[in-house]
Amino acid sequence: MAKKNKMKPRELREAQKKARQLKAAEIKNNAVPAIAAMPAAEAAAPAVEKKKSSVKAAGMKSILVSENKMYITSFGKGNSAVLEYEVDKVDNNNYNKTQLSSKDNSNIELGDVNEVNITFSSKRGNESGVEINTSNPTHRSGESSPVRWDMLGLKSELEKRFFGKTFDDNIHIQLIYNILDIEKILAVYVTNIVYALNNMLGEGDESNYDFMGYLSTFNTYKVFTNPNGSTLSDDKKENIRKSLSKFNALLKTKRLGYFGLEEPKTKDTRASEAYKKRVYHMLAIVGQIRQCVFHDKSGAKRFDLYSFINNIDPEYRETLDYLVDERFDSINKGFIQGNKVNISLLIDMMKGYEADDIIRLYYDFIVLKSQKNLGFSIKKLREKMLDEYGFRFKDKQYDSVRSKMYKLMDFLLFCNYYRNDIAAGESLVRKLRFSMTDDEKEGIYADEAAKLWGKFRNDFENIADHMNGDVIKELGKADMDFDEKILDSEKKNASDLLYFSKMIYMLTYFLDGKEINDLLTTLISKFDNIKEFLKIMKSSAVDVECELTAGYKLFNDSQRITNELFIVKNIASMRKPAASAKLTMFRDALTILGIDDKITDDRISEILKLKEKGKGIHGLRNFITNNVIESSRFVYLIKYANAQKIREVAKNEKVVMFVLGGIPDTQIERYYKSCVEFPDMNSSLGVKRSELARMIKNISFDDFKNVKQQAKGRENVAKERAKAVIGLYLTVMYLLVKNLVNVNARYVIAIHCLERDFGLYKEIIPELASKNLKNDYRILSQTLCELCDKSPNLFLKKNERLRKCVEVDINNADSSMTRKYRNCIAHLTVVRELKEYIGDIRTVDSYFSIYHYVMQRCITKREDDIKQEEKIKYEDDLLKNHGYTKDFVKALNSPFGYNIPRFKNLSIEQLFDRNEYLTEK
Repeated sequence: MAKKNKMKPRELREAQKKARQLKAAEIKNNAVPAIAAMPAAEAAAPAVEKKKSSVKAAGMKSILVSENKMYITSFGKGNSAVLEYEVDKVDNNNYNKTQLSSKDNSNIELGDVNEVNITFSSKRGNESGVEINTSNPTHRSGESSPVRWDMLGLKSELEKRFFGKTFDDNIHIQLIYNILDIEKILAVYVTNIVYALNNMLGEGDESNYDFMGYLSTFNTYKVFTNPNGSTLSDDKKENIRKSLSKFNALLKTKRLGYFGLEEPKTKDTRASEAYKKRVYHMLAIVGQIRQCVFHDKSGAKRFDLYSFINNIDPEYRETLDYLVDERFDSINKGFIQGNKVNISLLIDMMKGYEADDIIRLYYDFIVLKSQKNLGFSIKKLREKMLDEYGFRFKDKQYDSVRSKMYKLMDFLLFCNYYRNDIAAGESLVRKLRFSMTDDEKEGIYADEAAKLWGKFRNDFENIADHMNGDVIKELGKADMDFDEKILDSEKKNASDLLYFSKMIYMLTYFLDGKEINDLLTTLISKFDNIKEFLKIMKSSAVDVECELTAGYKLFNDSQRITNELFIVKNIASMRKPAASAKLTMFRDALTILGIDDKITDDRISEILKLKEKGKGIHGLRNFITNNVIESSRFVYLIKYANAQKIREVAKNEKVVMFVLGGIPDTQIERYYKSCVEFPDMNSSLGVKRSELARMIKNISFDDFKNVKQQAKGRENVAKERAKAVIGLYLTVMYLLVKNLVNVNARYVIAIHCLERDFGLYKEIIPELASKNLKNDYRILSQTLCELCDKSPNLFLKKNERLRKCVEVDINNADSSMTRKYRNCIAHLTVVRELKEYIGDIRTVDSYFSIYHYVMQRCITKREDDIKQEEKIKYEDDLLKNHGYTKDFVKALNSPFGYNIPRFKNLSIEQLFDRNEYLTEK
């Protein structure tokens, strides 16, 4: 067999970079991007990519270790764990195996167990009976403990913080890391929310006026609005007065309307004041969460993330109750009357069900969305059914009622698995879990759809027959004889949720749909995992101590919180912009389209005829509303950027071409066809991308001012083209900003972990006891390097070469640089200052390179620093090379050097996870 040409890591990274540069150059030169010369391992992708490990696919969930025993678990229903075996080590070659699961519940068969490997086979799925090997987690060469020692050396301190004592197992630490993951994702989202709220003020450098940073739940609204009447110190009173001034300025901008927050239109000052009080509470809670997750203040009860909301003034909890009840009221009020057309159709079709039962199930389906908790996609099953067998239902005649028709079809499928055939649903979940690839999953869905078609074909036909305007209109007029009290046992209200869950719901006010989904999905997964760990720890077979310390008692309710967050996920949604903020939004919309940002309110009203009344005169106003203001991408750009600056950045063709290069070719073809007036579809993709980039660069409000909303013929063609151009423009700028926000999130997590780990190391390293991280963010890495062999940190203790590299990077920075770097990360300065520096970059080939070039220009900006030598040296390199300096990245990241894998992943472009970047799907 021929020997493979194995490349060294450095050579591999250079080859990858060369490939990216070649692609960028080919796009720039209007050529079709070719497949660059890549190492064999990179160029030849397997025909079918595996999405999960064979161990997980075969059904093994985890191997837990406690002293000399192992507990092997498999996947049960949902995310639940089934305790399968207890394996007791007698000596290196002998293990006693005891089956803990019943024959009916068992999913795996345990085979041979030796010092190095564990062999098992699945009892279910396509791989049933096939033996699979996994490593024995108790095998640790040269270590006396049966549990792997963590490389940071913080396992014992974490266990003491969360459980009050240490353990010789890997169970407690796994539960702890799930809690730490919750804090990491909250650190990211709360940092972004704080930045967005500060950004709405539009006052330049956010770090100079971070009024959100001074907000906390320590003060009541009365103290906030009148600090002079409080017993606070003069310094605190002055900070509150500054925050109050900014708070009132934010209200005046009307930009809170982007989050759906709207001051009531009334002469009743009490209603207006109540609104302001609620908004203050919301912002103060956000500020408090930020303090909890971005600064390590362990031991201070008022900073306990999971309990502070229960220990502060009741007025804050009253606001959370109001927000949740308001949402439930909007859902519950007149549910039957509001859905009577669909309910009437279902009662007519579902002969085996009582009408009351159908109404309750429909509430479950629409509001609680229990179908999303089945473990598979009802929507995908319906799509497979219609793609293969029900093509007629895709006919244009159903376009106006398609949403209603599909909703009813999905409801029938939901009832089938939720009530009629629960076993079939569980079987489908098992099949999907044991699938290895996306192709296998698609095949499983196709097989299930084939079974369903015979069962539901007549029902689907019946639904389609009722899908005409006359039938729907008559049903809409008919009276419903059912009392809303039918749903009293089903309806939810604020009293059903813990305040932690209500607090998470409040955060969703400031997030868009995708952010809400990502945040809630992650939180649900983590709380679900914690619930399972606690269940196993309390089981009679394992029976290990699991008493959480005071600050973490909340996790004893992980099962309840999992269920509550699932409800929050279903009721939370991106809110529509408030009507009272329309003038502000029109200003932002016209500015982002290229009009002079100094335009007056009167001129905006004149252009859009906002004050005029009459039929057919508001075409431009409606066009801007429908295609800009109501675009979630426009709202995102206003939250995180500045309309005028976005327009300026869009004039940079290099940047726009880079973003377009990440959009799939098929999507580029569609954009080109819909945006270009006379498209040459035979031109190369490079030419098409260049033409689209040119259109974005030259976009102007004048291009749209004559568009007619109610257009016909050629005018309608022009309107549709204008809509496509605006859509493309907003998409490209959204992808640019969103990806830079995502890159910044990685560094936010690193800062969060640094603050947390510094507090933990202070407990075990005397040299850190008197140190303050704020004085020098390098101090942790520096101290651990200096301790060498005495360091509890195995990354630095066991690798002298890497330790010396980190020491060099530490010495290449100074305390002022790393402090400013930390602040720039916390305040998303790269996004704010993008327009100032992005035009100077010579080659735009990755978001990593954009981020670090702009970051480094911000860091080297001349200030009144005492020490400037290193800054000047790095600034000279930046101005000379027109690209980021690799050594400077490592120097700035030296505070993270104590965690070598994180430090390398954040410092070396080729190791940075590019899979997290967004593309237009």
